[in-house]
Amino acid sequence: MFFRLIVMLIALAAVPVNGQGLSGNDLSRVKASDVSDAQLTTIIERGEKEGLSPQQALEMARARGMSASVANELLQRAEQLMARQESENAPVSALRNSGEPLAPLKASAPEDSIPTLPEEEGPQIFGKSLFAKKHQGFEPAMNVPTPVNYVLGPGDELVVDIWGATTNLHQLTVSTEGTVGIDNLGPIYVQGLTMQQAEERILSKLKQLYRGLEPGNSNATTFARISLGRVRSIQVTVIGEVEVPGSYTVSSLATVFNVLYQAGGPNEIGSFRQIEVLRNNQLVATLDIYELLLKGQQSGNIRLQDQDVVRIATIAGRVEVSGQVRRPGLYEITPGETLAQIIAASGSFTDTAYTRQARIKRNTPSERKMLTVDRDAFNDFEMQNGDQVEIDRLLDRFNNRVSIEGAVWRPGDYELQEGMKLSDLLAKAEGLKPDVFRGRGVINRLTEHFDFEVLSFNVDRVVRGEEDHLLMPEDLVVIRSIHEMREERTVSLGGEIMESGIYQYRQGMTLEDLILMAKGFKASASEARIEINRRIIGEPAPQQRGKQMAETYVFGVERNLTMRPEAESFELKPFDQVYVRPRPDYTVQQSVRIEGEVLFPGDYTLSNRNERISDLVRRAGGLTEEAYIKGATIVRKTGELERVETELQLSIDEIVEDKKKTENYIGIDMARILEQPGGEDDIFLRPGDVLRVPAELQTVKVSGGVLRETEIRYTNGKNLKYYVKRSGGFAQNARRAKAYVVYANGDVDSKSRFLFFASNPEIEPGAEIVIPQKVEREPMSPGERISIFSSVVSMAAVVITAMSRF
Repeated sequence: MFFRLIVMLIALAAVPVNGQGLSGNDLSRVKASDVSDAQLTTIIERGEKEGLSPQQALEMARARGMSASVANELLQRAEQLMARQESENAPVSALRNSGEPLAPLKASAPEDSIPTLPEEEGPQIFGKSLFAKKHQGFEPAMNVPTPVNYVLGPGDELVVDIWGATTNLHQLTVSTEGTVGIDNLGPIYVQGLTMQQAEERILSKLKQLYRGLEPGNSNATTFARISLGRVRSIQVTVIGEVEVPGSYTVSSLATVFNVLYQAGGPNEIGSFRQIEVLRNNQLVATLDIYELLLKGQQSGNIRLQDQDVVRIATIAGRVEVSGQVRRPGLYEITPGETLAQIIAASGSFTDTAYTRQARIKRNTPSERKMLTVDRDAFNDFEMQNGDQVEIDRLLDRFNNRVSIEGAVWRPGDYELQEGMKLSDLLAKAEGLKPDVFRGRGVINRLTEHFDFEVLSFNVDRVVRGEEDHLLMPEDLVVIRSIHEMREERTVSLGGEIMESGIYQYRQGMTLEDLILMAKGFKASASEARIEINRRIIGEPAPQQRGKQMAETYVFGVERNLTMRPEAESFELKPFDQVYVRPRPDYTVQQSVRIEGEVLFPGDYTLSNRNERISDLVRRAGGLTEEAYIKGATIVRKTGELERVETELQLSIDEIVEDKKKTENYIGIDMARILEQPGGEDDIFLRPGDVLRVPAELQTVKVSGGVLRETEIRYTNGKNLKYYVKRSGGFAQNARRAKAYVVYANGDVDSKSRFLFFASNPEIEPGAEIVIPQKVEREPMSPGERISIFSSVVSMAAVVITAMSRF
């Protein structure tokens, strides 16, 4: 069977795509499981070479008898094969170049003539979505018993199956002359005959070949059955208000709806209710798609014949239905159609529709008018072209509702019964909760002017039967809880505790209970000092305001949370603030680091608060012979709040910028430190300090306002000018008088001047000479100069005038 399919594809090169005049073998017995993926790829590639897309190739296979289910399954497999090949960067050329995704097989209509309708905005035309190409194709059924009224024509294939005393199989194709031929028998004319008539004529001829073939005779020894093997293709023309008018080649089993679907359905002004079939210039049927969609009736959906013309008329009238219907949109109307029929076509009312009346906007010759149609008149009210039907929503209100909320067991909405009172509503709500606020409740009532008024009551008196109130529609009863009537009660816990934070206050809560809720102390906690700060409530109307802002209590607690006697009877109160202090002598190990030319560089833990640089050098085994002690420096990390006194003089921007600097370089005199350990130069170390002792340095760096920034070999005794000259000299924008030197240990020295004599700082190995540069500023424009001059002149005039008056 696969070989037959390949042969058929090769033969397609010389025939039109529409399939007319093809010859080939029967593919009706091909199964999808018989075709492997490799074979399917070969079929599609061979079809491309012959000028066919995958869809067209398999459609031709269907024309040779392949069933629609097998063809669709092969297409789905081809689509999966394409996706797999593309993911492996080796796409099948035929699938890649087909120009469009694989889709279910259609009749032999041109691939590019079937449109995909865009999504429309606004009201949708009823029935238009049916032709939007988002669904499986509406195709004529191929695997069905042959209709007895089917009229044969050229291209049809008849299968004659003989069994009994003699067996044989004849496949007879109706020729262009309208005949079929059987060996040893003359041509049998069948064109224009129904299947039933053709069967009688052929069987009468077969009696000459097969003795014992006696249809209807009980003594017959040979039997025959005639069926339709494959059907011919017919040409149908679709004209009028259709999306894609033209000629279509379809199966001879196709109906009006099959062809209409291929043509994309009626266009924006095409009629869904007047689709005419013309045969031999005579009107033979009229299809109303609404009858098919709404009632399933196909009285006008006849089977087409060759050269039939399907004509879609222009709409005669259309109305719009909006609002609370299940299927709002645009509906085509016929003369005499009523409002009730249009609402039924739109799916009838929704659950929230106001059904007593409908509002209709109607066009008149000069203007528009509004109509209100009562429900009783729906069946008699005739629609007109351009009508707009609006169905309103029910009002979101109740005429017999009362509500209750707050401290009751079942708050919510209830039916207002005749004579219902407040006590009856409380009973329906299953009564009051224990935490009810008994002093007062309110009834929010809607007045006849749609305003609200409040009616208050005593909850306890209502419960005892001493007070009651008659309820009205839309009353809202509000009964508060005591918890809603007071501030949320909490206590806070902070300090050296596992989980500090805010906790809900509980009656009878002790300090031990709160610490237990916080999962106990940290190792740094001082259980001997726990501070409690309590809010001062004060008097409602004191004669004089007191000075005390909080009450403070200090207790000690055992680490195993056993309360000490003085705290056993102490209970916490709402809004207490509890703080667990750290141990005075508790210190987490903190370290410093020494780098460079020492015997044992690395991290060292500070052993005491007074450890100095000399102590760290000693612990590191001392300096190596290559150490350059003049370049030793300390790198210290500073916090945001350090040196506050200097930040007070800075601007806001400078303070923010200064806080971003996390490291400072501190120049030290290592030689003096080692000579006088513990002296004023031997500063104390702080956690995080890094002591850096470089190797001997032999260069001097020059940067800033010189012609070329570079490093120059150090020469003993040479001054600043020597190194600047070796860097190409000063740049044009150099600020020579502001030059300064940064030494290897971080110290800075600048030029100094005494009377008319200037001295340059001494240069040492590893130093950096920095020449500041002038800031480039744009020169003032003539307008700016004139403005400044005018201001000066005006000010001078004011001063002179004031002095003369004085």
